[in-house]
Parts: sequence; structure tokens; C-alpha cells
Amino acid sequence: MMKSIVVAGLFAAGALAAQAADAATTVNIKWQGLDTSGVKLSTMDTTLSSTVPVTSNYATTALNYSYADTGTSFIAYCIEPSQGNGRANITRSYGVESFTGVQAQNLQGLFSTAYAGLSTYNDKAAFQLAVWEMVLETGSALDVTTGSFHLSSTDTTSAAVASEANSFLANALAYKGPALYTLTKLTNPQLQDLVTATPLSAVPEPESYALFLSGLGVVGLLARRRMPR
Repeated sequence: MMKSIVVAGLFAAGALAAQAADAATTVNIKWQGLDTSGVKLSTMDTTLSSTVPVTSNYATTALNYSYADTGTSFIAYCIEPSQGNGRANITRSYGVESFTGVQAQNLQGLFSTAYAGLSTYNDKAAFQLAVWEMVLETGSALDVTTGSFHLSSTDTTSAAVASEANSFLANALAYKGPALYTLTKLTNPQLQDLVTATPLSAVPEPESYALFLSGLGVVGLLARRRMPR
């Protein structure tokens, strides 16, 4: 009898763990719209079509989202421009995944070198263009003006955005520092897949460790002096 109770308990615990793991792989979010405005760009992905652009006069910028359960807002960037965002303020479930391999390394370099400094709509459009280049380009070189994925707009603003995007890409590929963000891939079969970034906790500088340890030493000395003899 005891054995069957233990087995049943383990089975129940395993089922609960499986449910928790399943719950952790999805998140309910709402699209709140574009980041007020954006730079309108047209892009081409020749792996899909050599004539039909994946974005045409598309307001390229950051995307505003919120968590349905808490209402907390967050910023996302698109990694699948061939699909739409859907209607705003509608709760939808997304799979929670991670980037891997070279793509993960390149995106980490991009976010670590450029994400914190984005301010203008040109900046955000260039950053989005660089993200698309990293996840959609099938050639060996990352350049938003050429290749299987490229900018097809030719106006002055688009040229400036393309130049900035290529600068972002060059800095990302050259980055050898620590990862500054946790990058999450959010996927939905009917809607644009997304990338979100959560800052990692800063690692204290060696000087900070020295001050912390010296502070502990002072506290320990005072404590010993106060101990009854």
C-alpha cells in the first residue's frame, strides 16, 4: 500500500512539474501599436519572392506590447516581417523560445552595442533593419543594401537608415564583451515573431569588490571588540 501511495505521489508531482514547464513555455501578451510613429521603409526577401516586397512603405520602428496578466509594458522588435501584428489590445499566446548558434551571438552583439542608445525613429528603424538582416539573410555577408534580404527603398531617409543599420551590424560583429541582455524569442504561427531584451544584472567592478570586502573586515573588527571577555 505504501509503495502505491508513493508512486501515486511521484506521478502527481511529475504531472504538476510538466504543467509548470508547459506554462513556462508560453506567455499571453497584447500588441499596443507602433512606437508612436516610425520611418517608412520597403524591404525585399528574395527567399520568399524576387518581386513582392516583404514590407512596402512599412512604418519601421519598435513595437509596444504589454503582458496580459500584469499590464506591464515592454518593447519588442519583429523577426518575421512577412506576417502582421494583428489587431491591437487583443490577448494572444506566444511561445517562449531562445536563439541559438551564430544568430544568438550576432543578436547579442547587436543589442549589447546599440539597444540602449536608440532614441530617434531613424535609430529604431535602423535597429529593426539590422535585426531583420541577422535573422533573414541567407548569404555570408550582413549588409542591408544587398543580399537575399535587403532594403529596397532608395530615398534619402532610407539611405541614411541603411547606413546606420550597417554601422550597427559592424559593431555587433566586432563585439567581444559580455552579454548585456537576455534575449527571448516569442513565436506565434499567425503573427510576427518577436525578439525582446531583458537587461542582465551588472557585474560589480573589482574596485567594488575590494570596497565591499574591506567593509566586511571593518564590521568584523567592531564585532570582535564588542564581544564580552
